[in-house]
Amino acid sequence: MTRVYEAAQPGGGTRLLVLGAGHYPFAQASRAKVPKLADIASAARSAVDFATQALTAWQTLFRRPLASVDLLINDATAPDGLTFACEGVAARKLDAPDMRNIPRARSDWLDGAGANDTLVFYCSGHGIWLPSVSNTFLASDFGFDPELVWPNAVSIDLFIGGMAEQKPREQWLIFDCCANQAPPGLQNARPAVSPLIESVSGRRKAMADTHGSLSQAIVYSASQGAPAFGRQNGRSRFMDVFIEACTGPGFTGQGEDGRWELNVQSLEDAMASYRFRVAAREDDPYYTFPRLTTTDAEVPPILMARPAPAPCTLLVTSEPPIKLTQCRLDILHDGLRIDGQQPGPLAEERFRRAVDPYALYQVEAEWPEKLAVPAFSGTRRALPPLTRVKL
Repeated sequence: MTRVYEAAQPGGGTRLLVLGAGHYPFAQASRAKVPKLADIASAARSAVDFATQALTAWQTLFRRPLASVDLLINDATAPDGLTFACEGVAARKLDAPDMRNIPRARSDWLDGAGANDTLVFYCSGHGIWLPSVSNTFLASDFGFDPELVWPNAVSIDLFIGGMAEQKPREQWLIFDCCANQAPPGLQNARPAVSPLIESVSGRRKAMADTHGSLSQAIVYSASQGAPAFGRQNGRSRFMDVFIEACTGPGFTGQGEDGRWELNVQSLEDAMASYRFRVAAREDDPYYTFPRLTTTDAEVPPILMARPAPAPCTLLVTSEPPIKLTQCRLDILHDGLRIDGQQPGPLAEERFRRAVDPYALYQVEAEWPEKLAVPAFSGTRRALPPLTRVKL
């Protein structure tokens, strides 16, 4: 079974297809043309959490009401598909994200979709970058045919192109997988990777002429040639950041109706600032993601909206970092000290404080006279999701 939720939305709705490949039964040992693919518990966990958020916390936030959710998720404990349940959704046995089931789920996802629908696609699992072809997402039955492996992988680039020819004019395509280069045994000249949706010459223009310009957002967790990062007992680092952005920090654009919107730019700002707002300094490499891209539609895609604006973090740093630990730091609002730190071994090199969005704050710093560092005093308006002060 793939569909876990369905609600008719005559005026247009949000349709989700979520794939989580956490186990590869035909790639448990290395062969000539099939690398050993380690189980990725974080892929299944990320897909489950993404779907759960969509069906609970995000359901009332989607700009277009939720219309359907289709899931294919497996892991090492449930190679043929795990059982999914969340608040409001009874337990359902899912199928595995293999190339028997993915085309069927794709068809269910697209069936009856109109120009006013929003399509959301998320996949998590192993990925390989083929410089001669494209980035790929490996279905869970990759390696089923050890002599013809690539039909069990999806070409991300070709899939994006095929999606551009679909009726729905607003699309969010999210790829949470590695983009490492293929090992030597897989670097054949003409890998027959599945596009999942074939492009037809002239169809993209025809769709634009009939249904309007395409607003398609593309989100990657890894740059070409780079890995993505998961956790042994949790979801991917990317999914940590994505869910956090959709919990509040991504809502920085105000729409004509006064609600605060999560759009392409605001999502990118929230994701890019996560490592400064939340992560430890030593974890910075795990939280650096490629730029989000979008088509040149007049109106950028808007995924969610809510009444309250994004929260804001005030970040104070210095160069060199030790400089901040040597000063007395004071954060003031309306003339009253609300936070700060004293110099010494407990002082932080990144000082963070949650502040009221759009309010004015005074930042003051003083160093011991022997250091001969001029005092600092500056006023900042708290612009979400992150306002930075560098001493």
